[in-house]
Amino acid sequence: MIRVACIGDSITWGFTLLKPGKQSYPALLQEMLGPEYEVRNFGFNDAAARFDSDMPYVKRRVYRNSLAWQPDIVLLMLGTNDTKRRNWDPDIFRRDYSALVDAYRNLPSRPRVFLIAPIRIFLPMGFPLLGLYPETMEEGVRPAIRGIAAEKGLDLIDLRDLFTDSTYMMDGVHPQQKGARMLAEAIFEALRPNLAAGGSR
Repeated sequence: MIRVACIGDSITWGFTLLKPGKQSYPALLQEMLGPEYEVRNFGFNDAAARFDSDMPYVKRRVYRNSLAWQPDIVLLMLGTNDTKRRNWDPDIFRRDYSALVDAYRNLPSRPRVFLIAPIRIFLPMGFPLLGLYPETMEEGVRPAIRGIAAEKGLDLIDLRDLFTDSTYMMDGVHPQQKGARMLAEAIFEALRPNLAAGGSR
């Protein structure tokens, strides 16, 4: 059994979905990968990568549980909540995101870590409804994740072009049912060429 840990915020958890346990991208990814894989959802609403943010992922129990599970594959999608004004600092983000990545890379299970540059943030009402800023995502978070992936020689799944508008997320951030399936399919397609290698690195 190959263990796949989905690390993230409310997008991973499945916020706005009626049945996150069945409709979230990790749940759908489980269906796509099949019985040889066990996919677990370690998403936490409002979580950010920055260690001193308003909701640090590393201070949540779900983070400790994800480490203890000793995954073989880690899908890390954080950064959206780091675009909040009070959370954003480019140097601190790079430092803390990098440390978070290393925490998974250094596990005894030696997982293969995929960095996921998140989906775009949209402003369907013309302003940042949730206090999340698209320009910070595109000019700060996304380039930082791309750079860290390159520096550490890790696989990168960049979801910038998955959605071109807010059709599949009413609040501009959280994919609803069809959007969650599109998200799962995009991640599955990015994983597919690597699955034959057994996952671990």
